[in-house]
Amino acid sequence: MSGKKRVLFVDDEPLVLQGLQRLLRSMRGEWDMVFADSGPRGLEALAQAPFDVVVSDIRMAGMDGAEFIHQVMSLYPNTIRLVLSGHADQDLILRAEGAAHQFLTKPCDPELLISVIRSASEVSGRLGHRDVGAVLGRIAHLPVIPATYQTIVELLESETTTVEDLGKVVQRDPGLAANLLKLVNSAYFGLRQRVADPAEAVSFLGVETLKGLALLHGVFQQAGTFPAGFNGGQLWRHSLDLAATAREIARKEGQDRSVQAECFTGGLLHDVGLLILASGFPEEYRQIVALLDEEPVAIIEAERRVIGVHHGEVGGYLLGLWGLPAPVVEAVRLHHGPPASTGNGFSPALVVLATEHLSSDHGDCRVFGLHRPVDPAGLEGIPPATLAGWQRILDGFLDTGGPA
Repeated sequence: MSGKKRVLFVDDEPLVLQGLQRLLRSMRGEWDMVFADSGPRGLEALAQAPFDVVVSDIRMAGMDGAEFIHQVMSLYPNTIRLVLSGHADQDLILRAEGAAHQFLTKPCDPELLISVIRSASEVSGRLGHRDVGAVLGRIAHLPVIPATYQTIVELLESETTTVEDLGKVVQRDPGLAANLLKLVNSAYFGLRQRVADPAEAVSFLGVETLKGLALLHGVFQQAGTFPAGFNGGQLWRHSLDLAATAREIARKEGQDRSVQAECFTGGLLHDVGLLILASGFPEEYRQIVALLDEEPVAIIEAERRVIGVHHGEVGGYLLGLWGLPAPVVEAVRLHHGPPASTGNGFSPALVVLATEHLSSDHGDCRVFGLHRPVDPAGLEGIPPATLAGWQRILDGFLDTGGPA
């Protein structure tokens, strides 16, 4: 084995394939690349040897990219699936949604393409659980990166972007605008005046908070049917409590703004995997809730028994595919432990883990109306005085009763 990542490119235009070969020549030392000129040829290549990543054009003669990518999901669920699409391909994009992990706009900047493939191809190895890819492959409609989030990220790449520009993007998504204004006007931030302008809300909350809200809101929008008893409002409140607490802990511990932002985003997105599993496997999740009601087991243990993976692994895997920073991915993946995996010293993973354990009476199981006491086993190694201080910060946010 060469140790290289294997990447398959599929496009029915020979000039495009030749251009990709030329543009990606510098990656030959890192990737084994195969170029196929049709969907059937791509499937033949996959049948001969496994690939880590498939990059397919969406508009192709015969078997189009939507059909091809669905076949890859069905036959090779562990393969990461990226789609290249143009603005005129909306119908095909809708057909491919749920099967593609990420969409990239044509023409795609070579550096962006390399960055996305590199990040995606490293996810399985870094997170160390190939069963997660197989489980996600069984979900009929897998969430993709929310369009509003992608627009925000693209705008932030420009030095001329203003908060007004970001506010206009938010205004085009009424649900996100409502959540943003609800948060900025809540007791979490204690502002003296009421904020009604999304741009002003962005200036108060910061772009990292905006990005996290856009991601969580986008995943909620894409979720399917939840099992009976699932309380989406409770999950929102718990996620905001965890995010606000983790950021305040980081601030009190003297961490810089970037670490504070990672703590907030990790806390906000920590239960993305719970959304995905509960909506993707409603029948299995009814079994999980019944198991939690009958036995004193942790939620991740119940998920492993019934589905084979837990929601921290699923959330971390998907956010890793989407290219979120490694500290955020680790915070999501490890928010139920094990504590030793968070490493030594202060980290977003450690803080989100500790805050999840301290809030377990209000946390994941409460989304289903179930009660779980604080689990002290998850807090070993953190000095009691430190934990007591963190608990006071959390209690302060819980006392606000959530967003107004």
